[in-house]
Amino acid sequence: MTSQQSPEDLWRQLQPDARHALKNLLSEIADQVNPDPGNPQSLFEAYTYAKDITARAIQSRMLMHLPPENQKFRALHAEIQKEMTTRYIDIVPANLLKSPYGSKTHERLFSLLQENLAQPVPSAMLRIVTADDVHTERRARELRELGFDLAWYELEGINVYELRSLEIDFGMIPAIVRNKVRQSKVLTTGEKQRILERAGIPKDG
Repeated sequence: MTSQQSPEDLWRQLQPDARHALKNLLSEIADQVNPDPGNPQSLFEAYTYAKDITARAIQSRMLMHLPPENQKFRALHAEIQKEMTTRYIDIVPANLLKSPYGSKTHERLFSLLQENLAQPVPSAMLRIVTADDVHTERRARELRELGFDLAWYELEGINVYELRSLEIDFGMIPAIVRNKVRQSKVLTTGEKQRILERAGIPKDG
């Protein structure tokens, strides 16, 4: 979704194309009831186009439903960074004490999970928010790495995510800081090790 267009504008723009694409796909499927050995390329093309345009249309419709900004997410994210700073400001470089995973994608996923608090949300529903079939579940698990009370499990053969509460597990903070230190491109291996030792953070875990 482009930043210049609101979800409402995109929904109005994409809805007619999505309807047309789906009608065309249904027509192509009907033609395949008794397929001849010919090339089914038109069916595959109709499906590819319908899948793409419908995904973008439904994403825009979902974003109309979700808040443009989630103040609760921003507040909790700030709490995590504050706790990181309080614990390690005298030991760890300040630039490594910035809470990760605060992107708009993480915020939107949180909004959907918060709306369904303590209820399972199918991973396919999360993918609507991100329009990404590859990295969506990784982004969701990153929320758990931050300390959000987010569970993943299977329900009737479907992967689901459940935000069970709005409490933050600050016990995840040492692991967050360890990862930030390890990912530093400025510090040497020895410097990283010394920082973690001074902070009392195990190098493994």
